[in-house]
Amino acid sequence: MLECCYDNVLRNKMMSSRFGQIMGSDVTLLNDYKREFFWKRFPQTVLGGLHFKLGYCAPPYIYSNQITLFLMPWIFGGIGTVLYQLHVLEDYYTAVLSGCLMLIASSIVQMMSKCARPMVNKSARLKAVTVERNQSILMDEDEFIFAGCADPETITFIIPGKMFIVNFVFHSILAGAVCGLGTWYLLPDRLTSLYDNIGGTVIVFVFGWITVCIGEYSLIIKTPTESATFQAQDKYEMIALTRPLYIFAFIAVDLTDRFAANIPDLTQTNQVLHVIFLFLPLLWAIGILPPLDAFLLWGMEQFLQFCLGGSPLSTYRRLFILFFTSLGASVATYFIPSVIGAVLFMTGMGFILSLDFSQVTSFLKSWKNRKPSKYTNFPTSLGWQLGWRESLIYLIILSVALAEAGLLHSFVASSTSQTIVSYILISLLIITWTLKEIQCVYIICGLLRNPLFPKKTRTVDVFKEKQRRLVKAGVVRRILLNVVSPFAMIAFLSVDISLDNLQTASLCIGFSRAYRCLWQNTEAALLQMVIISIVRLATKNTDLMWWDSLGTGLQLLLVSLIQDRLFQLISKMKFALTLLITSWTEKKQRRKSTATLITLNILLFPLVVVIIIISTALSAPLLPLFTLPIFLVGFPRPVRFWPGAVGRAACTCPESVYYQQMIPSLLASLQTAFAMGSLGKLKQK
Repeated sequence: MLECCYDNVLRNKMMSSRFGQIMGSDVTLLNDYKREFFWKRFPQTVLGGLHFKLGYCAPPYIYSNQITLFLMPWIFGGIGTVLYQLHVLEDYYTAVLSGCLMLIASSIVQMMSKCARPMVNKSARLKAVTVERNQSILMDEDEFIFAGCADPETITFIIPGKMFIVNFVFHSILAGAVCGLGTWYLLPDRLTSLYDNIGGTVIVFVFGWITVCIGEYSLIIKTPTESATFQAQDKYEMIALTRPLYIFAFIAVDLTDRFAANIPDLTQTNQVLHVIFLFLPLLWAIGILPPLDAFLLWGMEQFLQFCLGGSPLSTYRRLFILFFTSLGASVATYFIPSVIGAVLFMTGMGFILSLDFSQVTSFLKSWKNRKPSKYTNFPTSLGWQLGWRESLIYLIILSVALAEAGLLHSFVASSTSQTIVSYILISLLIITWTLKEIQCVYIICGLLRNPLFPKKTRTVDVFKEKQRRLVKAGVVRRILLNVVSPFAMIAFLSVDISLDNLQTASLCIGFSRAYRCLWQNTEAALLQMVIISIVRLATKNTDLMWWDSLGTGLQLLLVSLIQDRLFQLISKMKFALTLLITSWTEKKQRRKSTATLITLNILLFPLVVVIIIISTALSAPLLPLFTLPIFLVGFPRPVRFWPGAVGRAACTCPESVYYQQMIPSLLASLQTAFAMGSLGKLKQK
């Protein structure tokens, strides 16, 4: 019987090894269907929407019509360029002529699509009744029967048209502007003056116009499926604006270089951007350049987090409200004439803006309706549930903070006082860090097991009894971090002598951020102030003009940015290294090309590091291509990457009731654990 069991185990191991080998090496990366789909979709994305591979036989005029429409901007730009080279028109008149021709052509094209659409709908209804359309059910969206070169169905297939009249007008005007400014941007004389090389001028002229044609085609004719997609649905046809606006950004630099004074750095930047302009189609296809909505939200979130002291938010409405409110508070600080008034204003607004306004809204609704809110049983933040008692405590904390800031700045502001507070902050950081490590299973970055943490126990009651000693350490840490540390940091900022120069915008932004961040993210703010204190104590007898001229507020801003990017860099390096190692050690991930890819990663290690650094600097995702150790930079986006509201896409099933009952107790446990520090540092990303 033992031999039979041994044979079964051995057989299972052999089958598992064989299955892992099959999954890892023999299975193709893309099957036939996916490969065909990729080679049909990827060229369409690169060329801005051109259909050169439809998946079925199509008449030649389908391709010739697309090519004619694709080259239409180049034709109009070529007319203007020839007239300029023959000295018939000036350069700006050339741009106006090309732009007007493109505006007229795009309007005609859109009008043709608008007129042909009702005819196609009527024809489709008739064919559905008489069953004359020879389409497969599975190919309903891909297979079409074309009756002629100018047939309505042919026109609507090539030119789907715009959904809204506003976009019909606006996109046509934008297409004319892109063509006109693109003609001005790619004039041969201008390129020759930049590079002083005929070969370089020809290359930039040809491939630059291909880039312009791709942008125009995606704007007017047919918007391709973009690799960089942020919203699930394009309700307002915003994706069509992405490529033309990137073209505008490059042209804007060239126009600045034309009309500005002789600035060598700007000219060199313009030369580099003309070369990058040629690779825009590749960058669009890979998905490195973000869509407009993602770029706007990412920029607002980064500015809110690092310049205004906020944190990433879960809804766009909150992001917009808090961004403009925080920006207004910083601007208002600049116009306060009294220094003590500005200090009190920054202290109060920093505390108020750091509160969780979602709890305030829920509390006011429940008070208005005279009944408990439906969210009463759910902790909505890593603090406590807001009520009348908590509101009174907040009011007392705000009053004490205002009194402390005003008195210290009025009577104790000096470098000596700040040095004393610096030692207090260093002590608080060491104590809170020690109390946090005591509660963890492993200490010193996970190198050693905590001897104070309970070892193996068979019952939950015994484990909880042994863990109560660590809970006391968590309570002490929470008091030091949430009560003592903020007031110590207020003292550090209030006695700073650079507050007397608040009439500069940079200092207003820096100190407004600092007074808010000490409440918004206390643990990170404490570490940043300790770093600045150590630097000042270490360079007490050294004159650092560039560092001292920044002021405490901007120093904290700079340290915060470096700290965030450094932690991101370490995390992404660990991710890349883990993926590289497991692609060989895990049998199911090992492929025939794994050894080659590992060798290339080692040989091109500097390039891989540069890619990771760029991803870190932009706070963008690091994407492994097809889960292989081939790394690309994703487009920058806000931390909230999901398109809809929280819970909207949740799937319900009979088992959902168990999770609904588990959530309140789970959130309460997580709230306590995070507040005590037993789960480590809470990251915002």
